[in-house]
Amino acid sequence: MLSVMLLAASLLSARECFAQEPSEFRFAGIIRDNMVLQQGKPIRIWGWARAGESVEVTITQDRAVGESAIQDAVAQQTRQALPSTSSGEYSVQVQYLETNAPQLETASVSATAAQDGMWVATLPQAKASFRPTWIVAASEGKRLAVQNVLVGEIWVCAGQSNMGWSNFNRKGREAASADFPGLRYVAWHDAWYKPSSDLRRPVQWQECSPEAAQRFSAVPYLYGMFLHRYLKVPVGIINVARGGTTGQAWCLRDELDKLNHVTVQSALKKYDAETSVWEQPTEVVRIMQEWEAAKMEATAQHAVRVTKAEAEGKKPPRLRLPKQPGDPRSGHSPPAGLFNATVWPIRQLGIRGVLYYQGENNNFMQWTRYEHTFPKIATSFRKAFGDENLPFGCISQPGWGTYGLDPEVATVAEGYAIVRDIQRRALAGDPHGDMIATYPTGNSYIHPAEKLPVAEYASLWALAKVYDKPVVHRANEFQSMSVKGSSAYLYFDSDPVVYERWKHIENNAYWQVVPCPREGNADFRGFIIAGEDRRWYPAKAKHTRVDGKWTIEVWSDLVKEPVAVRYGWANWPTGNMVGRERLPLETFRTDDWPLVEGVNYSDEAKKAASETINQLKAKGQKQALDRRLRQAQLDQAKDEAELFKGDTDGLIDSKVSRLTAVLDELLDPKGAGRAIQRDQPELLEKIESIRKQVEDLRQAE
Repeated sequence: MLSVMLLAASLLSARECFAQEPSEFRFAGIIRDNMVLQQGKPIRIWGWARAGESVEVTITQDRAVGESAIQDAVAQQTRQALPSTSSGEYSVQVQYLETNAPQLETASVSATAAQDGMWVATLPQAKASFRPTWIVAASEGKRLAVQNVLVGEIWVCAGQSNMGWSNFNRKGREAASADFPGLRYVAWHDAWYKPSSDLRRPVQWQECSPEAAQRFSAVPYLYGMFLHRYLKVPVGIINVARGGTTGQAWCLRDELDKLNHVTVQSALKKYDAETSVWEQPTEVVRIMQEWEAAKMEATAQHAVRVTKAEAEGKKPPRLRLPKQPGDPRSGHSPPAGLFNATVWPIRQLGIRGVLYYQGENNNFMQWTRYEHTFPKIATSFRKAFGDENLPFGCISQPGWGTYGLDPEVATVAEGYAIVRDIQRRALAGDPHGDMIATYPTGNSYIHPAEKLPVAEYASLWALAKVYDKPVVHRANEFQSMSVKGSSAYLYFDSDPVVYERWKHIENNAYWQVVPCPREGNADFRGFIIAGEDRRWYPAKAKHTRVDGKWTIEVWSDLVKEPVAVRYGWANWPTGNMVGRERLPLETFRTDDWPLVEGVNYSDEAKKAASETINQLKAKGQKQALDRRLRQAQLDQAKDEAELFKGDTDGLIDSKVSRLTAVLDELLDPKGAGRAIQRDQPELLEKIESIRKQVEDLRQAE
């Protein structure tokens, strides 16, 4: 009983701010050696002390001041000195040569610890520099110091496994050359049911080296590397991604509470009920006692099975004990949980922007909730960091699943397609946010290894939209559609750099101003088209001028009056359209038709949604078969006309042969003839009569 109570007590206090007293004089957990400070923004340094205590914070590039502070801090055992990297062996390290480097003047400010012990000191902004910088804090005769700090650009990377995945193609080659000491990286993941004032575990900033880069997550590292090399400033990457998370985990709880939709509110209600139990010591003891009893029961039953197995000369079974109950307050992906434990504790830090890569888990019957939660993610980051214009780049999902799925089925419930569409629509009017298309980087594995192009596309977005650099960062974007006859005409804009390049030419070539197939002179793939009946068909497409302007004309032989077009609508799009720099055309749709629900907030709701989806998929599969037959009939007639051009006898003979084959299929006693004989015997006689007439016609030839 005592052990159960001790275990329960430890769980109740588990993983609070890493073993530090609220009154202990310290820096915030993110302020550590090797960190990067954001240039061009006021520098906020914060930490904890006794309430009312005065703290003086100094930032300096004066080596004498910095090293003196480090020695004092080491003497007071408030920190550890950086370990020596010298091994006595030959080594080479990249160094940065700055010309007319900006000088950060030593500055000091005072702050007072509030009632909760937190103090915040705001120092003047600084320019990017590779000069080593020290941050020193002093209070009541104690000194804290961090060293080897740089001033540059900071990006927070958040999301799920494709942001956290460390493996990528060509990693051996790329990581071996990753000698960028001006690129700094820190990563952790955590969740908590309430906003944490500080990190709940220690973290460590690392300089980028060939050895360290092996452990860095692929997209954040490569993204930082691209920015570092282009901007030629220090770059700090804060990676808080965790695999298997949903959009709701990356929102402020206040923002989730505003969403009056059953998919959100049911999740909040359920989670609150779970966590409230774990806030009651007696309930935790009860849960642990039940678990201990279940273990004892499992052990006793196992002993009986072992005795029986030994008597029968069989291999004894394994002992399988019930899993220890987990504390839902620090669950894997709870509502607002990751935001509370990773983003909220660093909200005082100046950052340049957020790179977000998540959505895979919302593919699995959770996309209806994502429709409501995803728009709140950018809002939450901006509120936390106090910047309504904070850049937010969202990497959309790579291709995954079944390639070349029929559109009649794909448009029913391909979750990735719906998630991409939700992201595109949510960010369409955001001047500081964008969706970054990456579907060509996918494959049948949910964690594709093509991470280099993903990071490249993301860095091009940042360079163009955040840093105002003259780089092409996207393909053309869909603007509008018109319909004439049986064709739909799609109009596109251009990337600003591409537009500037060709605006002086009155009669542009199509390849200058509209998307083109990646393979050059190839078929356009990825377009589907529908009429008023909302039935989707694979579409053909080509470049066409309309009133002197290049468009993409889209049509299907089976859709006489089109009303809507989609591009890249599938888990794994077949689309091959790219812009001038071979950047992929963003997936889009011209319609605003309601999407089928994907929900799992209750067993009943999930069952109903699954049944609806399965029915629609079955209907779509039949429609796809029907469409293939109808298209084959049209194509065969066209091929016949082309083959027997100028040969009337050959054309007639071919068509009579086709007619004969169809009548023979209807009369086949092992196939259609059997069903007709059973259900419509009188019809069978008429078909036999027609078959005889056709045979007579052939004999007459």
